[in-house]
Amino acid sequence: MMSQLILNRGDSFQKNLFNKVIRNFHLGPYFLISSLVLFVALVTVVTLMFSTRQVTKGYVLDKLETEHQNLVKKSEASNMRISQARSLSNIQNSPKVRRMGKPDNLVYIQTQTEIASR
Repeated sequence: MMSQLILNRGDSFQKNLFNKVIRNFHLGPYFLISSLVLFVALVTVVTLMFSTRQVTKGYVLDKLETEHQNLVKKSEASNMRISQARSLSNIQNSPKVRRMGKPDNLVYIQTQTEIASR
């Protein structure tokens, strides 16, 4: 017959260690107050983080809105310059048109034949 040695220290050792820690751990008023302060601080930090994101988005939207308004103003100004350049008075006052001469004799040709034939 062989003799066996069984060491069973795993579960009972862990339970004994846990019981020793729990016995030395007491919930006192200082622990409760400090845990409450820590919880309030954590909630405050999380709230500030989310509100900062919202405020930052507002600033970005305001910046983009002002940029959009500036681009609209520039577009309107360039459209105004284009319409002024295309106006009849501007075309008549241009130096290129002023150099053109008026034709002396106008002759209109009336044809009764087709211009394009097959």
